[in-house]
Amino acid sequence: MAVIVTGASGFIGGAIARALTSRDETVYALGRRDPEIPGVNFQAWDLTEPASEAVKSLASKTSAVFHCAGISEVSADDDELYSVKVTGTRNVLDAFAKARIVHISSTTVYSPNKPHADLWEEAGPKDPNDFHDAYSKTHALAEQLVTRIRPDAAILRPAAVYGPGETMLMPHLSRVARKGVLRLPGRGRQKITLTHIDNLVRAAIACVDVPSASGPFNIGDPTPYKLKDAVSTHFARMEYEPVVIEAIAKDKALFTAKLGLKIKTFFHRGNRAELFFVEYLQHDRTYNLTRQQRVLGISTTQFLLPSRFQ
Repeated sequence: MAVIVTGASGFIGGAIARALTSRDETVYALGRRDPEIPGVNFQAWDLTEPASEAVKSLASKTSAVFHCAGISEVSADDDELYSVKVTGTRNVLDAFAKARIVHISSTTVYSPNKPHADLWEEAGPKDPNDFHDAYSKTHALAEQLVTRIRPDAAILRPAAVYGPGETMLMPHLSRVARKGVLRLPGRGRQKITLTHIDNLVRAAIACVDVPSASGPFNIGDPTPYKLKDAVSTHFARMEYEPVVIEAIAKDKALFTAKLGLKIKTFFHRGNRAELFFVEYLQHDRTYNLTRQQRVLGISTTQFLLPSRFQ
C-alpha cells in the first residue's frame, strides 16, 4: 500500500514525506511542484481542480493521506487561500474516500481576539464568520469540511511551527526587527505554545499507527515558553541576527499595524502579515496537550531550552 502527502514541497509536508521514507513506505507527493525528495514519487495535481485519472488511479492502493497542502503566507489573496485550503481539502476528500485522513490544521482556528489559556480542542473551530483574516477563516472552514465528510479523520492543530526550513512566526519576527531591536507587545512576556517540526511529524505518523485516533488534536512542545525567551534561544540557534527585545504597548502595536496596513493598501502594497502577527502576539497562546499524549501516545521534546553557552 501507498501513503500520500499533499503539499510535500512545503515546510510541513516535506518533513512528513521525508520521515515516511524511513519507514519503508511507498510515498507519493501530490501537488503543483515536485518536492524532489529522494524516495518520494511525484504525481502532479493542482488540488484546486478535481482529481485527474492519474490521481484517481492511486486511490485503490492508498492506505493514508497526509493533507498538508496550504498557503503559509497569511497575506495571500483571499480567493487563493480559499481555493487551496477549502476547495483543495474537498477535492482530496473526494479523491481518497476510503483512505485514512490526517489533516494538518492550525491553532489559528481558535478565537483570535482572546487569550488562549490551556485551551482544549473543543474550544474550536470558531464560527468562520468570527475571523477577519482569510488565513484563519479558511483553516476553520477546511476543518468543518473534514469533520462533516470524514468524522473518522485525525485533525492536527499545531501551534506556531518552527525549525529548519520554517516559514512563519520566527522568520517574520526576524524580518521586522529594526537595527537589532525587536519590539514585542508586553516585551514578550506572553506564554506561548510552540511546535517544533519534529514534534509535529511524530504526531502525524502516530495518527497512522493509532488508526482509532480521530477528531482534533492540539500539537505542541510539552511546556509553554515565555515568548521573549523562545525568540532569543531560537534566533541564536538558527543564527538569525541577534536582537534586543524591547516593549511596545499592546494598543500601540495594534494601532500601528492597522495604520500601516491602511497606508500600504492605499498604495497597493498591502501586506496583512504584520497585523496578523501583532494580533496573534497580543495575548497568551497556550493549549492543552492531553489528547496528544493519551490518544496518540507520543512524548514530544522541549527543543528551546536555553543553552548555557548562549
